[in-house]
Amino acid sequence: MPWESGAKRRESSELPLPAGWEEARDYDGRVFYIDHNTRQTSWIDPRDRITKPLTFADCVGDELPLGWEVVYDQQVGVYYIDHINKTTQIENPRTQWRQEQEHMLKEYLVVAQEALNAKKEMYLIKQQRLELAQQEMQLFNQLNQDDNRSITSSHSGSSSNAKYDPDQIKAEIACRRERLCRLKQELAQMRQELQYKEMGVETLQE
Repeated sequence: MPWESGAKRRESSELPLPAGWEEARDYDGRVFYIDHNTRQTSWIDPRDRITKPLTFADCVGDELPLGWEVVYDQQVGVYYIDHINKTTQIENPRTQWRQEQEHMLKEYLVVAQEALNAKKEMYLIKQQRLELAQQEMQLFNQLNQDDNRSITSSHSGSSSNAKYDPDQIKAEIACRRERLCRLKQELAQMRQELQYKEMGVETLQE
């Protein structure tokens, strides 16, 4: 005759059955529950909704979540019943759940690594843009200095004249300075995001 795990009954037996519920046994001695309010029967102890974890993720140790039952049969051996989905299986559902989680974790790690690599490429591109912007800034500063020297030389009686419009150069310098500040801010933000992603990938790899 099959037997069922008594752990859940001992835990649930500490609580009274809800009003209108009754505990009974079938011809094989297996416990089931009668809900006289709805005139329905269930293999699941209604008190389990309070005492049992709802999912495998909530289980501790060898616990089974709500609706699951471990049964021993002399011919089959140990098997498991999922009363919610009305299925039975030989494989330990706890082991099955852990394997599924490990598989999902590996898939997520691959996606996270690809996202990290893409972020690194974007960071390098942004860094190159910053370097180019800094070179442009140096060039315009040099032009401004050369132009100022030309103007000074002109005022001192020399025949040299400014090659570029000083106001235009100043406007270009102001524009380049603003772009440099923006690129530096974006680069700093991307650097911080990269650090978080690297920490996340390292955590998944542990």
